[in-house]
Amino acid sequence: MQIMECAKIAQLANGTIIGQRPYPSISSITIDSRQVEPGALFVALAGQAQDGHDFILEAFGQGATAALVASRHAHRIKARLGDQPKILIVVDDPLKALQRMAAAYVQMHNGIKKIGITGSCGKTTTKEMLASILSLVGKTAKTPGNMNSEIGLPISMFEIQNDTEFGIFEMGVDHVGEMDRMLNIWRPEVALITNIGLSHVGKMGSTQVIAKEKSKVFHPDVEEAFMIENSAWTPYIQKVRNIEARAYGMVGTKGLGRIVSLGLHGWQISYNGVLIHLHAVGKHNLMDAIAAISVAQVMGATTSQIADGLEQFSAVPGRSRIINGSVTVIEDWYNSSVDSTNTILDYMATLPWQGRKLAVLGSMKELGVATEDAHVHVAHKLLAANLDDVYLYGKEMEKAWMEMRKMGFTKNVFFTDDYDELQKRMITDTHKGDLILLKGSRAMAMERLIPVLTSIA
Repeated sequence: MQIMECAKIAQLANGTIIGQRPYPSISSITIDSRQVEPGALFVALAGQAQDGHDFILEAFGQGATAALVASRHAHRIKARLGDQPKILIVVDDPLKALQRMAAAYVQMHNGIKKIGITGSCGKTTTKEMLASILSLVGKTAKTPGNMNSEIGLPISMFEIQNDTEFGIFEMGVDHVGEMDRMLNIWRPEVALITNIGLSHVGKMGSTQVIAKEKSKVFHPDVEEAFMIENSAWTPYIQKVRNIEARAYGMVGTKGLGRIVSLGLHGWQISYNGVLIHLHAVGKHNLMDAIAAISVAQVMGATTSQIADGLEQFSAVPGRSRIINGSVTVIEDWYNSSVDSTNTILDYMATLPWQGRKLAVLGSMKELGVATEDAHVHVAHKLLAANLDDVYLYGKEMEKAWMEMRKMGFTKNVFFTDDYDELQKRMITDTHKGDLILLKGSRAMAMERLIPVLTSIA
């Protein structure tokens, strides 16, 4: 974030400043008092379990320059601060004010080429690959990490600077109406949907509702719309949005030649006669790269810029990244859905490996009424993958375990809902030369196993 005057932030938020002049400058924005750095604006949001207004003293103690607070809490907070010379920016609703700030900030930077990426999975990897390419074309701003919600997106907007030429931002939605609020902030000229799957179906209700909500990214003013080729949802989305989407993929993306799997070393892609070594495993990452190529083409990237950008890409932690050692780990712990689990298990099944292949799968969350069927489906996929050992963790995975036992797969499958028990079992069962897939929904915190597995000699 480029440094901004506190008064300017208040103006963008349509807020009132309480505090003494001279007003300090803001150098970062956060909603988590634990992540406050000196110079930060702390935005006090009311959550389901906690209210940020209760952590303002902690935020100032960490070095926050100012706090964005709701008017109904301002008097109480000012009383708690006493004579401390702290700055409060008082607004009607901090979340709405944050979104208002971001929208106004974007309006100050009209010359940017705006790109929006949504989908059930693959958003972050596609964004990182595309940013790696476009950063060679011009100054590029992107979503930090995966800050892609109606809270994360407005904070991400402040990555834009005066000399930014390209903005690549994820637009993740998990409830109806969220995309509308995002489009009020970031209205992409080029929009891409990676896929439509079951992620967040528990909140949305059905995949059709998911498709309809995500497809709002193809707003009436969008100039280029991209969808993966052969998507079953393309006809529906094109009809409901009255738009002709470009199909990207092995066939639809121009310039693609022979593609060769390099196993754990990724892929070799022939593009316009140039060989590209993509350091990312699995077909899902390959398709993300092809999506990035497709968007980069319309953004004017040359063949060499596309090749160099993809060569420079390195896998994001927790998203199919390879950790080499005595035990080789495919860490895919950031999130989990039926679609992403299918893809990575297909990859495991076909991957040449001299040692044992193991899968450690945590529960898939936010699937609502589809939870049982989804975990039963994973059980069948695991059987087809023909792995040596399977470890299932979390109460939802009990359904997969029961299904596997019912089908006769009993000797090499372990289930527990207790993390300590899982860890002890992995320490006992894992041996030098094993290949281990570690996957689960974010709530399962599967990354806790990484130091355990990588310490095995």
